[in-house]
Amino acid sequence: MLVVAIGAPEGVHASVHRADPTLESVVAAIRRLPVDDVVLATRDEAARKVARSARLVLGPERLAILHLEVHLTAWAVILAGLTTPALPAASARAVADDVLSRVVTRALVSTVTSLAEPTPTFRQHAGSLLPTSAFVVDPGRGTVGRFLGHLGVPDGETIVVARSPRPVVPGVDALLPHPADVELGGPHGLPAAEWPAPRWFEVSSLDAPLTTTIANVASGFFRWPACDVCGRAAPESCLFCDVAAHPARTGSRGGVAGATPHPEPLEAVR
Repeated sequence: MLVVAIGAPEGVHASVHRADPTLESVVAAIRRLPVDDVVLATRDEAARKVARSARLVLGPERLAILHLEVHLTAWAVILAGLTTPALPAASARAVADDVLSRVVTRALVSTVTSLAEPTPTFRQHAGSLLPTSAFVVDPGRGTVGRFLGHLGVPDGETIVVARSPRPVVPGVDALLPHPADVELGGPHGLPAAEWPAPRWFEVSSLDAPLTTTIANVASGFFRWPACDVCGRAAPESCLFCDVAAHPARTGSRGGVAGATPHPEPLEAVR
């Protein structure tokens, strides 16, 4: 499927088309693509508003909006799964949900004084005042802990990292189970703060090959109901029409042609 990721940083999969979170940039990115269904991927409300505006300008017939409020490195893994050849755009939500269920994310931050979720303890707030403090955040479990020399990131098929320009602790890359497969924003870090701390490091690990996820999703294509408006197959609601799909079997645009698709390697843009 064709994917335009609004606000995505450098380093996402090479087949993902990046656009700034402005209407002009998104419309220009869409118009450069072949005339086919396009998924507009967003992860914050500002980007989603821009995606909706683009759909008003260009029409909803071939523009799906996939909004996921996930952490940046997890989003990068999801975007890689979406670029698998032969996947219909209507399957984007199912692909994203399956990939996300297999992703573990951790963050190392220099302070938790402004962290709203997970909620730090009073002692952790006080500890943030020390200049050498560091904390490990586990969003999946909803926990915050003092950094004790390890991140607890499981070894996986793919590891994606992002970081602030200044390191949280020296040699943070040595804490990974193996060298990162993708570094978002490059080795100098991202200027935008993904965490409410002046120094942060985020990592997501995918515990299974993307081929597993794609096979799981592809096996259910022909059981999905059809959208009453456009006839595309959709597991729950249609990303093109924003309406729930009802069990009536898909229209001609919902299936997948050919054999089970195989994803390309997750790689950084060079």
